[in-house]
Amino acid sequence: MKRTYLLTAILATTLLCFAQQAVVNDQHHFPKTVPAGNYSGITYLGGDRYAVVNDKSPMAGFYLMTIRTDSVTGDILDVRCDSFLTSRQPNRDEEGICYVPHANSVFVSGEADGQIIEYTLDGHPTGRRLALPDIFSTAHGNSGFEALTYNATTHRFWTTTEQTLRSDGDKPNIKKKIPNRLRLQSFTDDLQPAEQYWYVSDSSAVTSTEGTSDLGISALAALDDGRLVVLEREIRKTKNNIGSFVHVKLFAVSPTPPTSPDRLDLQDKERSCELGSLLPSSGRTPDTLHKELIAEFRTRINLTARSFANYEGMCLGPRLADGRQLLILCADSQNQYRGILKDWFRSVVLAE
Repeated sequence: MKRTYLLTAILATTLLCFAQQAVVNDQHHFPKTVPAGNYSGITYLGGDRYAVVNDKSPMAGFYLMTIRTDSVTGDILDVRCDSFLTSRQPNRDEEGICYVPHANSVFVSGEADGQIIEYTLDGHPTGRRLALPDIFSTAHGNSGFEALTYNATTHRFWTTTEQTLRSDGDKPNIKKKIPNRLRLQSFTDDLQPAEQYWYVSDSSAVTSTEGTSDLGISALAALDDGRLVVLEREIRKTKNNIGSFVHVKLFAVSPTPPTSPDRLDLQDKERSCELGSLLPSSGRTPDTLHKELIAEFRTRINLTARSFANYEGMCLGPRLADGRQLLILCADSQNQYRGILKDWFRSVVLAE
């Protein structure tokens, strides 16, 4: 029992320190060098290079972009769209993308086909894909895999659906102010499913039942120490757009991949239970992850502001000169909808 309390205290202290030192930088847009798009996912390739997916691009593929950041503050200085790489196959409603260094490839999630497929860095499919558990086939249309991340240190992919699966209950809306109950699913380097956890989102804070409210997870970022950053966002739209907003919350969670099940001893089993992990072969219900708010911000449309930004993509960026980790976020402008929305980019600095 004392050991359980100690682990809980260490986890709580780590998350608290993490939360107190996150810095949200201003958002920026670059109309001269970034064409209007529907940028829904982003991954870091190293240096100043990133791969970005567009969920309404004319063909399946991804953009290569150059993003320069300040090495001290992490603020985004410049974004340039360099090229679009495609195999000329039909668009899959690409929502998430992650880079896998040891394979020098990217995996891209599609909401249209409900698959997460590997591509070479010239945009061609390799024929490999993540082995998704059958339960994910019950995703609602347009509420499937938006979030996707990979970490080369932990050797784990992570994904989840944007909203609650049909098999797991109702999803929230403007009149049904309930949280999303989501399955955070990991995969190993052999593309097979590993740990799975419940993740419960916050509920809507909107009191009105007029207009619309879309509540969901749009992005994940896997850190080297095993933690995940989860991007929850609520899109509030009013009838005439005035008063519409996007509220973004970044949470830290600490899933801990256990030792391989066939090598677990009693101490490993006790530890996996204490930290809330689920062994794929255990047959028990996934545990719910504890989450800690590390940052939040709101963008809006009103009579004087046009900062509304639906952040759908997030990835790790470079480390700053002092060692802090940078997150890079990109927003889906719906092709700069009616000249109101912009293709915003933003950075958040984490402390570790």
